[in-house]
Amino acid sequence: MLDALAAALGARLNGTANLGGQTVAYDGSTITVPLIAVDPSGAGFSAAVTLQDASTVRVVFTGQEGGYTRRVRMDFRFSPGGSAAFDYGVASRSKIVMTGNPRILGASDPAEASVLSATYSDPEAVKLTGNCTIDGDLSMSNPDAHASLTGNISIGGEGMGGDIDEHIHVGVGDVEFPEADPSVFEPFATNIVDRSTRTNGNRTFTNIRILAGTNPTFSGNITIKGVVFIETPNRVRFSGNLNITGVVVTEDAGDGDLGNNYIHFTGNTSTQGVENLPDTPEFQGLKQLPGTFLLAPGFSVKFTGNFGTINGAMGCDQFQFTGNAGGTVTGPIINWSDTAFTMTGNAHLTIDRSGGSGAPPGFSSGGGFEPLPETYTEL
Repeated sequence: MLDALAAALGARLNGTANLGGQTVAYDGSTITVPLIAVDPSGAGFSAAVTLQDASTVRVVFTGQEGGYTRRVRMDFRFSPGGSAAFDYGVASRSKIVMTGNPRILGASDPAEASVLSATYSDPEAVKLTGNCTIDGDLSMSNPDAHASLTGNISIGGEGMGGDIDEHIHVGVGDVEFPEADPSVFEPFATNIVDRSTRTNGNRTFTNIRILAGTNPTFSGNITIKGVVFIETPNRVRFSGNLNITGVVVTEDAGDGDLGNNYIHFTGNTSTQGVENLPDTPEFQGLKQLPGTFLLAPGFSVKFTGNFGTINGAMGCDQFQFTGNAGGTVTGPIINWSDTAFTMTGNAHLTIDRSGGSGAPPGFSSGGGFEPLPETYTEL
């Protein structure tokens, strides 16, 4: 925490007129902000920051003027930020499109299946056509947005002839989305997969890193344990029978290149969380990061087959669920880009968020330091 705070203060202050060419110093235990002058006579103040405990820092401010010096001290406690996107079962910065017989259900509570469209680019933020069901409420950020409903639509337990409007909320405002942080998982991916690696047949892979441009198809009976880390660009396909105990993570591919950066799950996918990995050295540390299955910033992800239960949150730049794709997802689904989130055919999702509402590993929601006024002391 102190390392991160030192880097953030340096990024904010170094090179500014406030420091007059000086820089924030850090020796591993104390962050020192040099004198900030408040007038030409040399009056000003400086600060020193030290760690008190795992969540608290102590700041000593020193002011000086005309040969006089005074010091005051106060503690600040770190408060993790909470992304409001985690309040929804499906949160997308894009339009929501459901066609055919798709369903988004709550595992034990309809609120688990609430849906958010945060797009401002298309006033038709939601388009539901056919026999579509959303167990929870439907929300739209844009005050000028609307939802187009055609067919036998159910939202929040109400059909077209009932009080469906009470479960549609327009103009809920901007919602903070979490940032993706693949670096949490990247160090575990130590075994290389490149163009020379056989990825068909009956094969087992452990903690793999798929090099850029490999474009592999994993077919047959594939077992994966640990991390799958995908460099960009890559077009990755999982067909056949996939059994994965672990997490799928990518480099951040940036915006607008979904044609060269995608992951397709086209067969039968069975997953377990990292907490179910063996107690062996290659999985030490990874087992302590449960709650995430897919972290793919800049990638498009398509499911066309059944996946039973996905053990963790999922995030990417475009989700597509087609055919009979579906199963239970034990965490929120985050669609980062303004590229339509689509469900077609008989696709179905059951959202189970009973495990908690905090940020899963790899989904960074920031935070800040709050002052503890009772610790104020004049030294």
